Amino acid sequence: MIDVTVAVFSKVFEIYTHEIPILIGLALIFTGLTIFESQTSTPGKVWWRNPGLPTDICYALIHAVVGPYFRIPALIVLALLLNGVMTGDEVTQYFKNGRGPLSGLSFWWQALIYLLLADFLSYWIHRGFHTAAMWRYHAAHHSSEQVDWTSSYRFHPVNLMLQHSLVGVIMVHIGIAPEVMVFFLPWDILSAAFVHANVNWTFGPVKYILATPVFHRWHHGPVNEGGSSNFAPTFAFWDVLFGTFYMPEGRLPQEFGVDDHHFPKSYLGQLIYPFTQKEPTAASADAASPDVAGATP
Repeated sequence: MIDVTVAVFSKVFEIYTHEIPILIGLALIFTGLTIFESQTSTPGKVWWRNPGLPTDICYALIHAVVGPYFRIPALIVLALLLNGVMTGDEVTQYFKNGRGPLSGLSFWWQALIYLLLADFLSYWIHRGFHTAAMWRYHAAHHSSEQVDWTSSYRFHPVNLMLQHSLVGVIMVHIGIAPEVMVFFLPWDILSAAFVHANVNWTFGPVKYILATPVFHRWHHGPVNEGGSSNFAPTFAFWDVLFGTFYMPEGRLPQEFGVDDHHFPKSYLGQLIYPFTQKEPTAASADAASPDVAGATP
């Protein structure tokens, strides 16, 4: 068990050393762009003055920065044990190729399938969290009253477990190589920060294909205007296909947050909140709501 764990963390660290400098460089460039008010959705509001920043920092340090770098190795170790992989050489082979129906495919074919399938699964799981039964665990993510790239870190542990971790489990068991998953981890973090950023980019007609900051800002908007739309993390065409795309031309959302004045603002308060609700809380947005789900630009 110890040998397997050490071997996995060694492989993970090997890939991270190549990816992290790229991620930091892109993050610095991206953060710099928000200084120019002509590029922002809500001029004058910058992330370092966000009243919710202390809460975002807690989520970032505990759940989003440290968490994935331990969650994925833990997931891989579990998968290795279930597959009877016990030696260092077997770990290396498993890490490179995976085991399952898709393990015979090349790295780049697996990467393409991972991008599309993981996003497809995340789209539907995300919609599920916008139902009354599950909203209590997703409300923390929508509690930011000033949406910016730091808001991308706000996820309740139950939300992380039933969305991000569940998708990871499915990917591993269909044969996606752990190397592919780790390769995309910096991309996952960067793209999440990008779509939450306070910039007014729509990418023109590409908005129907890729998620953009304006696309996702509408998702954080009021329930009756965008809040029950735009669920895809990366590929907006899922929302186009399933009737949940919403981006009115020439407009930007201005109000964010949950429709509950008693919703806690602190990190610990938000962790406890779902377990203090005796009845399912009303979702801020019902994914099946016909008044918004079918909206078009």
